[in-house]
Formats: sequence, structure tokens, C-alpha cells
Amino acid sequence: MRTRGLSDLRTATTSRIHAKPPQKGTEYLNLYLLDKESQRLDQELAGLEHRQKRIHIHQADIRKAMAKAEEDARRERQPRTQPEAIESLPSGGYRTTNCAVSQPQWKKMPVGY
Repeated sequence: MRTRGLSDLRTATTSRIHAKPPQKGTEYLNLYLLDKESQRLDQELAGLEHRQKRIHIHQADIRKAMAKAEEDARRERQPRTQPEAIESLPSGGYRTTNCAVSQPQWKKMPVGY
């Protein structure tokens, strides 16, 4: 259930309560004011639809990221078939062998200043 907020209150403007009694010949002015209010509400509705579309797109992106994260978590929990062996390289780096996922090896070179 949605709670009511400040925008849900009826005001003198939304209830069309005026200080002076209605006069003859103001029908066109009333039509103009109602038309302006209708145009404003149409603009607000279009903005809400645009915002709703952005929210749905963002939710879809979040669902995709969650599915990918769940898949990665499942892969991490699965036992590996062979334990990884770590070798020491002459350059001081380390390389893993018998690894299911091969990672690129970085090339190193000395830099003189």
C-alpha cells in the first residue's frame, strides 16, 4: 500500500476554489486554464514514462550483472580437477601451470633513468 504524500493533498488550486464568485463571460478563461493544466499533466506523464523506461533498462542491466556474478560464484565453488602448480620464473615473477584459465604473461624489461 502506498502512503500518501504532500502531492496528494487537495489545494485551492486543484479544487478550483476561487476567492470571488464566478462571473459571466469567464468561460473562455476557464477553458484556457483547464487546457494549460491538461498540457502540463501530459508533459508530466511523458516524463514519467521516460523515467519508467530508464528504470526498466537499468533493472535489466542489474539482472544481467547478477546472473553473471552468480555464474562466477558457482564456478568458484566447483572443485578444480587438478591442483595448480606454481613455478618461480628467473625474472622474479610466478607462473601457474595446469590451470584451467590461462592468463597472459607480462613482459618485463629494465628501465634506466
